[in-house]
This record gives sequence, structure tokens and C-alpha cells, in this order.
Amino acid sequence: MTGVRVGAEAQGLPHGGTALRKGVPRDENAIVEAVGKLLSELGGPGPEFSLEGAKQTALRLIQDPEEGFIFVIEEQATGQIVGIAAISAVLAVRAAGAYGVLQELWISRDFRSSDRGGHLLEAVRSEAKRRGWQMIEVALPPDGYPALERVRRFYEERGYRVGGLRARKRL
Repeated sequence: MTGVRVGAEAQGLPHGGTALRKGVPRDENAIVEAVGKLLSELGGPGPEFSLEGAKQTALRLIQDPEEGFIFVIEEQATGQIVGIAAISAVLAVRAAGAYGVLQELWISRDFRSSDRGGHLLEAVRSEAKRRGWQMIEVALPPDGYPALERVRRFYEERGYRVGGLRARKRL
């Protein structure tokens, strides 16, 4: 899958009908809708989710390269967003610098068997390398998620390795 090129303009994807591109400010509503669908599949959204906060965060990731970036897959005939990848920039001593956290990856059910997710991950990898990052980290769904093994395989087949559990505390 190397060779997926992404610039300011949309790049057609194999199988036709969709294009992969960086998110732009007019995409924030569709991105938040996609994240809402992802959260619903994972059993949420939780009480911390705020529609307005989510829109503002999407805009920050789109507009400020220091914060991260968002890629979208757009159905060319309709202009509908059918996939997203949202990445936050992180600076950590343990990583000896900056790296990315893949916060959200979602593909519409109609496009999941077409490897659009793989194309998004390749675009993320390319952008991360361009930025000089050493790694991309992703959290897997919680134990008990019905498709956990399929999700784990999806990432492992693309070079991701499970590296431990994460814990969080709500403030």
C-alpha cells in the first residue's frame, strides 16, 4: 500500500469512487458525525462528549499542524465523508520526541471491506514520517468489544504491535 500520496488535493483511491485528503474546515460537522458513529459502536458516547467541543477540537486538528491532523475519505459522487483518521501530536521523553496518537479511525460500514482503513493508515504513516515522528500509537477497543480480535488483526497486519494497556482518570 505504499505509494498512497496525499496533498492538499484529494487523491483517488483504488476501486474508484472515493478520494483521500486532509480535512478542511468545512469538514468539521461530518467528522464529528463520524466520531459519533464510532463512539456508538463502542458503546458510547460517554458523558464527557460535547458536540460543540468536538467541533472545536476537529477544527484545531485541521487548522493547527502543531496539534495534529485529520484525514478524510470522501465519496466523490456525493461529497459524503465515509472515513476519517484523527491524529494528535504528542511529545514524550520515552519516545525521544514527538509522535502521533491515532485518536479516531472510522470507516462507514459500506466501505469496510474495501481497505479504505488501510489507506487511511498509510496516509497517517506518510504524514508522520514527513513530520519526523518515530511512531504512531493507537488504543484498541476495550475487552468485551465484539470485534476486538478483528480490530487487533487489522492493526497488526499493518505493522502495529500491542504494547500494553492504558489507564485513564477523568478530571
